[in-house]
Amino acid sequence: MTQSPLVLKRAIKAVTDFSSLFILLAVLAFFTAITAAAGDQYLTLSRISVILNQACFLTVIGIAQALALLTGGINLSIGSVMALTTVLWGRMLVGNAPDAVHYIIPVLLVVGTGMLIGLVNGLLITKLGMPPFIATFATMYACRGLAWLALGKKVIYNLNGDFRYLGTGVVARLDGFSLTVPMFVVLILLVATSFMLRRTNFGRQVYFTGTNAIAARFSGIRTDRVLIWVYVLSTGLAAFAGLLYGARLNSFEPGMAVMAPFDAITVALIGGIAMSGGYGSIWGILCGSIIVSIIYNGMNTLSIASELQTLVMGVLIIFAVAFNQFLIKRNMELRNELDERTASR
Repeated sequence: MTQSPLVLKRAIKAVTDFSSLFILLAVLAFFTAITAAAGDQYLTLSRISVILNQACFLTVIGIAQALALLTGGINLSIGSVMALTTVLWGRMLVGNAPDAVHYIIPVLLVVGTGMLIGLVNGLLITKLGMPPFIATFATMYACRGLAWLALGKKVIYNLNGDFRYLGTGVVARLDGFSLTVPMFVVLILLVATSFMLRRTNFGRQVYFTGTNAIAARFSGIRTDRVLIWVYVLSTGLAAFAGLLYGARLNSFEPGMAVMAPFDAITVALIGGIAMSGGYGSIWGILCGSIIVSIIYNGMNTLSIASELQTLVMGVLIIFAVAFNQFLIKRNMELRNELDERTASR
């Protein structure tokens, strides 16, 4: 009889491990039912393709934000870094530029500049003792201002066709479903990031630092180095997201991606990353980005007025995040309880 509660708790923990997936299915079922009542079919291959393709950009910035959140920090500079880095080197990606070079060179320069800004973020946090919110808030404003100084009110457009393939290329089509290059890019990023966090010593140090930085430091982990590298990677990914964003829109400009850091936080929280740090799976980011894409796509399908979409989006996000954070808290409690029982045997 004593085994029954233990088995039940293990079952509940197993369910909460996939909380983001259940929210995704619930949101999908909701919009499917609503559109069916309106006489429309929501789950078509073409619509699924659009949702997944839109989710690709959200997944990249979600991963960037998740890395910072896992350490108990935050990265508010994501959108500004996207703007500054692409504005600085974007002219080299113009299709008919007189000084045109192979697009891989400006791509590397953009990502490298993003990583350099991430280094600044990391040093502000570790060496000057600034809270991550303040440090990245400051670089957010600084980068946005530099972007406006660098380009003014101009727009860089008509980008190199080979480069644009990175954000718009289609590998194959099947009955309306388009398998795109961004899908493969995001899959590679997810696999690589998941491997780094789950299978390497650095990844384990990231989780430990987010769970208890003081304990991690006393156990011999160089937490300052871990934090610096996390922000270098996070901000470098933000710069790469700027390339994907510009390739899709065929332009770069200083005002791009203003809401990106907040979209990234939303995706990360819905995806199961804990704001307190030290908990979450990078694969949940994919679920979170798809959920947000479904909500946006569903509202457009239902022809909800643009004035109301922000309100509806906010309400749905509140419910989704609150429910998922409740499940995360419950999962963590069950995990600790089960670990204690296992250790006491």
